[in-house]
Amino acid sequence: MSNETLDKTEESPRHTGMSRPTRNLLIIACVLLVALVALLIVFWRGRQTIEATSPPKPENINEKQIPTEVTMPPEAQSAAGIEIVGITVRPAVALLSVAGTVQANQQQTQQVTPLVGGRIERVLVALGDRVRAGAVLATIASPQIAEQRGNLRAAENKLLLAERNLVRVQRSENRSAVLQAKAKLDESEATLRRTRRLVELGVGAGKDLIAAEAAYKTAKAEYDFQNNIALNREQQEAQADVETARSEVAQLRQSLNAFGAAAEQAGNAALISLRAPVSGSVIERLVNAGAGIEAGKPLFTIANLSSVWVIANVPEAQVSQLHRGTPAEIHSAVFGTEVLKGRVDYIDPQLNEETRTARVRVEVPNSGERLKVGMFVDVGFQAATSAASGEELVIPTEAVQRIGDRTVVFIPREAQPGQFEVRNVEVGGETQGYQRVLSGLKLGDHVVTKGSFNLKSLLMKGQFGEDEDEEKKKP
Repeated sequence: MSNETLDKTEESPRHTGMSRPTRNLLIIACVLLVALVALLIVFWRGRQTIEATSPPKPENINEKQIPTEVTMPPEAQSAAGIEIVGITVRPAVALLSVAGTVQANQQQTQQVTPLVGGRIERVLVALGDRVRAGAVLATIASPQIAEQRGNLRAAENKLLLAERNLVRVQRSENRSAVLQAKAKLDESEATLRRTRRLVELGVGAGKDLIAAEAAYKTAKAEYDFQNNIALNREQQEAQADVETARSEVAQLRQSLNAFGAAAEQAGNAALISLRAPVSGSVIERLVNAGAGIEAGKPLFTIANLSSVWVIANVPEAQVSQLHRGTPAEIHSAVFGTEVLKGRVDYIDPQLNEETRTARVRVEVPNSGERLKVGMFVDVGFQAATSAASGEELVIPTEAVQRIGDRTVVFIPREAQPGQFEVRNVEVGGETQGYQRVLSGLKLGDHVVTKGSFNLKSLLMKGQFGEDEDEEKKKP
């Protein structure tokens, strides 16, 4: 190579303004950019291919693509649990939904109130405890009870003394007046016998006999008087004292029983036990140990929660649709889809002036006490409509299926066993497991209830299979 050529080669970089390393990096970047673009094109075409070959989603199914019937062999219907029922009618009702709250059944709720004042010594129950009738809830130290028990002891001692005095009075030989009269009677009787004997022997005078007989009669009358009159008077007085003492003792015992206190109390005579009047749960406790209380002040509230009240606030415009005995359904998020049943048993005749609603009470059985006092629930009433005198068609809710945007039922073809027509229907609200039929069915039609979902699955499976076969036939 000549010196001239070498000089031109060495000067070329300066002529272009770019060094060799920079030029190499630019080439590499261009190659990477081309490769990235090629990969994106390949990924996009592959995704289009997957979407074109995948079956359509159920929610995007065109109504025209769904067959109007589905076939299930009779031998397969038993395994699928197919059941068929006829369309029925019932009085026209509307489902009225309002909010409600759970309250204790006031007819099965009692407040526990002491009849005496004093101080709380012990509290034996806590809020929420279940108690039986007669269980001790608390003990109270009451000066009034201590005084009553002291009076009872004094009255019992007085009765004991009165009974002993009655026994003494009934022993008549201990009374001096009766003894003196008895002595005179015995003396006069002896004189009369002696005088009679002398007269019989002829040595006595007749006047002496008359005098002896008179003396005897006088002594006999005195004895009878002392023995009867005095005895009756003293016995009556003693008997009256006994009866008075017994009456006082009985009155004091009854008074203690009315206060809920036992007549006999070991240890502190001022203590009284406050007991549960009924069985139930303690839903209110207002005292603690050491607190002073007044007579007549409620301390506990016990409720039998085997049944509760649900109080629903019904708008003024809908109150006239309800009456006593109207069926009601209780829904709660705690129970999920479970529904509790009840009936209206009271409608408040006075509206709430602020909310313009009426309180409607529903008594609901509360097995297991799952409904808690104060819980919020939704209440659905089967209220009478303006066409309550008419009737409406209903079908079991399990007979209704959704396919895309369509609501359908499956109707068996009478002349073609195993064939089921897929018919569009329009249904209304659900009540007690039935839905109102607005259109698509008539009285006398039959629909599949149990097993209708299996027919839906078979229908969708057959439709997807046909779509796949058509795609495979395409070039």
